[in-house]
Amino acid sequence: MKIVSSLLLSSFIGISGILVTPNFSQAQTTHSQKQQTAVISPKTASLFVNLTTDDSWRGAMAIGFAEKVLQQGHPTTIFLNVSAVNLASQKLPQHTNGITGKTLQQMLQEFIAQGGSVLICPSCMKQGGISDNDLIQGVKMGSPQATQSLLFEDNVRVMSW
Repeated sequence: MKIVSSLLLSSFIGISGILVTPNFSQAQTTHSQKQQTAVISPKTASLFVNLTTDDSWRGAMAIGFAEKVLQQGHPTTIFLNVSAVNLASQKLPQHTNGITGKTLQQMLQEFIAQGGSVLICPSCMKQGGISDNDLIQGVKMGSPQATQSLLFEDNVRVMSW
């Protein structure tokens, strides 16, 4: 008898929950509609690439991707930090990428020449023994303000290598 009563009570609660709960598909549609209104036009989005390595394969992927996005009309910034600061140093030997046949430094210079922005982490430079005079032309000194102003824009996308 207790089992039957428990089953009846459970069934009643379950049915009540279904009757009281709003239509699930309607809730999904509402969520979907909210999501659509939050979508930002890809034409206005900018890209911030966080590059942390001087590895020629990863670096070429990051710089090459950033360059393609820039060529599609999106404002694009590459932030060199950790060992990626080595890519901007004229005093360090550079490896040639097997696919492009260029050094990553050459790829950065072409990216800058096309209107891309390259910021560099000053404390990472210090850690790596790189001075301002060692930098390739066009690289800008980063700062918390410069980096944060780009990162916290409403329409920025961030990728990291």
